[in-house]
Amino acid sequence: MHFSHADNVAIYLTGNLEVLVLLGLAFAIYTLAAYFIARRFSEGQMRTVRRWMWIGTIIAGVIFVLTPGMASKDLFVYADYGNLVGAHGANPYFSTPRQVAYNDLLTHIDGWSNAPSAYGPVWVYLAGLLSLIFGDNPLPYFYIYRGLGLVCHVLNVLLIGRILRMNGRSERTVTLGMFLYALNPLMLFEGPLGAHNDVFMSTLLLYGFSLCFRANQLGFTRLKNYWPALVMLTLAVLVKFTSIPAIIFFLFVLAAQTLGAPRKLTRDLPWGAALKNVAIAGGLFVAITLVAYLPFWIGHGPGEIVRSFGTPPSSSGAQNSLMRVAMNWLYVHPHTSIPVVTFVAHALANRGFWSKVDILAMGLAVLVGAWYTWRSPSMRTLVVGSLTTMTVILVVTPWFYSWYVVWLVALAPIMLAFSTGRFTRALVAFCLVFSASAVFTYMNLAFFHIVGYQLAIRYVLMMAPPIIAALIVYFYVRARQKQAPQAEELSSPAGSEDASVMPR
Repeated sequence: MHFSHADNVAIYLTGNLEVLVLLGLAFAIYTLAAYFIARRFSEGQMRTVRRWMWIGTIIAGVIFVLTPGMASKDLFVYADYGNLVGAHGANPYFSTPRQVAYNDLLTHIDGWSNAPSAYGPVWVYLAGLLSLIFGDNPLPYFYIYRGLGLVCHVLNVLLIGRILRMNGRSERTVTLGMFLYALNPLMLFEGPLGAHNDVFMSTLLLYGFSLCFRANQLGFTRLKNYWPALVMLTLAVLVKFTSIPAIIFFLFVLAAQTLGAPRKLTRDLPWGAALKNVAIAGGLFVAITLVAYLPFWIGHGPGEIVRSFGTPPSSSGAQNSLMRVAMNWLYVHPHTSIPVVTFVAHALANRGFWSKVDILAMGLAVLVGAWYTWRSPSMRTLVVGSLTTMTVILVVTPWFYSWYVVWLVALAPIMLAFSTGRFTRALVAFCLVFSASAVFTYMNLAFFHIVGYQLAIRYVLMMAPPIIAALIVYFYVRARQKQAPQAEELSSPAGSEDASVMPR
């Protein structure tokens, strides 16, 4: 197959298309299998289904770990920052591998060697520890980080099953929830193959949520019950800050349950006890965060510390987003006769604009979540609020990669632990379809022949399917719910009519 006169380009584009087609086929099989688990197989077959699920997961995972090709070089980025800390004793938040370890082999393999670390201290400590053991040789890291990705993938499946069982779900529901994560093609592609730390972060999140469910059974408002969950969720935040919604909604639920809302009158609520609980939990989160960051912050002023959070490229650049589309459009069309279009394009290409959009969108999601938490301070609200806010973050973020969807697909199966309404079903549909459409970020722009609009087309192919799927599910469930009362009303007169003619 040839897409170019240059043989190397032709081989690359052929391989790119082959990977996308195979992933598309894998998602088609995955969807069909999920349908059979949910609708066709009997309850007694679930144990057998899980056995084959585990066999498929382990085989696919091992194949991906041993695959010589790479879709991303992030594992060498992790190794390089670990080498910076472990071998050179340098600070990854205020220096770069290129500045400190220019002659090291990892520095020349790492594509982000000229930027400070964007990862939290928990991940930096882990990478530094591995560096002390394996040094600057890239080969061990190739398998170690992939192996870690496979281990975390398996743990995530087990944790999903544990959470669903803790909530008394049927064997069918437990099997379906585990399957939705275990054999999701993107999860295998970005975990055992890509070795992204998003899988590790998801493991901490899932374990934290499982401890939340356990604490809820014992009494969620008591410190001795909830502190292990809070510690695990905090560690997840210290891998990547994007899991912060879990902490926010944890505090919301803790406060609302302490208050006894909404069962009591406002004037009778124990505000003092609620403030005390939130202060203790918030203080624990802050204390762990400070202890983790303190070794890196010693010797640096507050201004330097604040600026360090804005130095990674993810804090100022754009990838696979509407901002990137606008930047590309302005590059191709520097001058246009339509002033409105130029104004909109410049606004969308401005990182400051998107920072405000991020804050506004996340703030709105948190406010709506706080209102729902007041109405229903339950574990369902904790999970739905966290997942919804993280989904909103990914929709509006100017810096996006497909492996970020791991956060969503890891939490989506937990929704099966609760009775699902139209919003929660639409949210799950969005997450699962997004895991398929996010694969388009790997599609080479050479396949799109409309110059200046390639990124826009790819962005639409990525974002439109999950949004459309969520809307379809939402309005379909809404229509079904409206039809149910009408059916009851129609059946009620018939029932009374039959009763009136029955012999007395």
